[in-house]
Amino acid sequence: MTWEALTAVSSLFQALLLLVAGGIALYQLLEVRRAAQFEATRTMVDRMLDPSFTTALMYVIDDLPQRMTDPTYREELTSSRGWDLAAARHPELIVLARLEEMGIYVRNRLLLSSTLLDFGAELILESWERLIEVVTLMRSSHRNPNVWENAQFLYNYTKDRRPADDQRISTPLGERGSLKMR
Repeated sequence: MTWEALTAVSSLFQALLLLVAGGIALYQLLEVRRAAQFEATRTMVDRMLDPSFTTALMYVIDDLPQRMTDPTYREELTSSRGWDLAAARHPELIVLARLEEMGIYVRNRLLLSSTLLDFGAELILESWERLIEVVTLMRSSHRNPNVWENAQFLYNYTKDRRPADDQRISTPLGERGSLKMR
């Protein structure tokens, strides 16, 4: 074997080694990103389980539709900027703020959105559907159609990714194939 051939084989081996090292480095970067997304998702789930949020969420689902029939309550929503309302009187703003935050993170791919939706898709859908009238009032009073836009993005994103009713698993655990209980 000549020196030129040996040099060529050596150069080829070095290039292959650099290619493998680059692939490994890229894989490690992706894993670090995924670990950061996991941690952010875990933190967001913890925030969704926080008692102040769950209390506000129960208010939105159970009490807000009735409260929206009160003209004084509606006037407070249209005459304020949102941040100047007391959360004790308007707990729906706590839920909107959390949905807005989640929407920002999902839009910018900072969360593992599929994991977040596995945990809270129904919560996101139902709460937004109860809050849309509040959002409409606030958008008109602020003359800003973008108020709560990330919360709306989260709703649309969730709705687009939710399986159709006929594709959901609805059989009891004991009746599903390999998971059949004996």
